Amino acid sequence: MRLYKKILATGALIASVGLSGCGDTLEGTVKEEFGSAQIIEESSGAMFGNESVKISNQTYGLVLETDKGEYVITVNNHNRKPVMGLAKAIETGDRIRITYGFNTRIGDDRIGKTDSDTIELIERGK
Repeated sequence: MRLYKKILATGALIASVGLSGCGDTLEGTVKEEFGSAQIIEESSGAMFGNESVKISNQTYGLVLETDKGEYVITVNNHNRKPVMGLAKAIETGDRIRITYGFNTRIGDDRIGKTDSDTIELIERGK
């Protein structure tokens, strides 16, 4: 019975250590927003002076000032928290938190990407 308890305790310790790495976060102040929800492109060769337009993919990104320096993050659109909502809600000077998710990739040069669902507004700028 003692061996069984040791195995359970060791398993619980390994699980808690393994799960603690999932909670990595990055907090910072929004220095700049970039991108466009809709990019309108003019077409060439329109007849009779009428121009047609093409709506491009939504793009959105943030430049964050953190304790570790400046980060440039591109944001992928997700259904639970759409990029359009983030772009409207977040302003320069706001403090945000990014919780590292499955698609969060940030290089040593502090340039990367994350999903819109991983971003949380934690404090309005002053």
